[in-house]
Amino acid sequence: GTIFGITHFENWRFDGAGTMSWSILNKTQTRGIGMYSLYEVEQILRSKQVFVCSLAFLGEGEHSEAFLVNRDIVVKLPKHRQASECLKTEMQVVKGLGTKLNVEIPNVLFQGAFFHEGEEYTYFGSRKLPGHSLNKKQFCALPKPILDKNAEIVANFLYRLHSEKNVLPIQREGDVLVHGDFSLNHLLFDQNQMVCSVLDFGDSHVGDFQEDFLYLLDEEDEEEFGADFGREVLANYKSILSCSLQGEF
Repeated sequence: GTIFGITHFENWRFDGAGTMSWSILNKTQTRGIGMYSLYEVEQILRSKQVFVCSLAFLGEGEHSEAFLVNRDIVVKLPKHRQASECLKTEMQVVKGLGTKLNVEIPNVLFQGAFFHEGEEYTYFGSRKLPGHSLNKKQFCALPKPILDKNAEIVANFLYRLHSEKNVLPIQREGDVLVHGDFSLNHLLFDQNQMVCSVLDFGDSHVGDFQEDFLYLLDEEDEEEFGADFGREVLANYKSILSCSLQGEF
């Protein structure tokens, strides 16, 4: 899951030429909720010559912390060595997928490396994706026609993702590219409550397609879609797969 924070800091100043620049002046006021302070994040970005006007702690997952820069760029910083490797994989995957899917996914605006407590870590920045999140109660309360349409969108997304053969090496017949953590909190919805964006490809790998249905078909998880929706997604997915095998999709 993701823990959302509200840590936010803005500070503008003008140099002698009248140019606006930004700096965190008081380090003691900039400690984030997680392992990185806002001051540390600013210094990392400054090394990439990223002009920072505002900086906010967005949240954290198992692998990384996310920060919103200038209100339109999301920067992900790893929490440990394995997480840094996951970010490298995520960059490879989203670059390989590009615009091939039916929803928005992160891109890579810039990337770099930095040292934190003696370890070298990888990070990247991507544009902030459109949409808002829904919790299970909000999602399950959507009208059935909206849920049906979302089941089609999700099924199409998973089919297209699983059909990509050249993003990561696939060595075993039957294996596919999977998202690896396809859960409700990694989806964003547009103003019509339709899925429009999918987040966090840090757990992407090659494996069994059924891995991406674990949360969809979970009967017990109080944070997920609900198995009824998952079964509808699976039925749509199988229909698309059947049509593709017959050359109709």
